[in-house]
Amino acid sequence: MDISELYALIDRFEKSGLSELVFKQNSEEVCLKKAIAQSQPAGQAAQVPASPGSSASAAAGSPADVPSTASQAPAAAPDAGIEIISAPLVGTFYRSPTPDTPPFVVQGDRVAKGRPLCILEAMKLMNEFQAEFDLVILDILVENGTLVDFGAPLFRVRRA
Repeated sequence: MDISELYALIDRFEKSGLSELVFKQNSEEVCLKKAIAQSQPAGQAAQVPASPGSSASAAAGSPADVPSTASQAPAAAPDAGIEIISAPLVGTFYRSPTPDTPPFVVQGDRVAKGRPLCILEAMKLMNEFQAEFDLVILDILVENGTLVDFGAPLFRVRRA
């Protein structure tokens, strides 16, 4: 299977109502799974992405900040528009197309729909993933060269 056939398979899978697909052809096998959207209150959704080792979470998560109840209510309102972009497959996360080029995106970037965000290498195929909507990068939650699982949070973003 060449890369164009793989992209066509991914595209058809995304448009389908399926949540999981295993495609076998000769000695090749491709497994695709969709993350199940879970509805959570804005306060809980904002707390989940803060834990995966981002520099912002270490500064904001001091024990003195946690018990404060009066200051947490206003802080939850701006986080309501935050979304997490997760890994659509298992692979190695790369921030740039080659080691000697700048990353596709950095924290604070405004990204137009269709612009590349990262590459996930799976089965020796470089899969470039693009923004599905206009967005602003709030945090990059994965280090370059890290192996990520399906559904692992990659980016914390806000729709632009």
